[in-house]
Amino acid sequence: MLAAEAMGELVQALGELDALMRELGAGDEADAQRQLLEEAFGGEKE
Repeated sequence: MLAAEAMGELVQALGELDALMRELGAGDEADAQRQLLEEAFGGEKE
């Protein structure tokens, strides 16, 4: 149960970080980070 909650919070934080990077004009960097995370975790992170 705690692992599921922690993973949910991590996904939320990553989504907020992605949105912030895009807001600051770093869309290319956000795309690169998202790709690295998808490769590391074997799926999409939203």
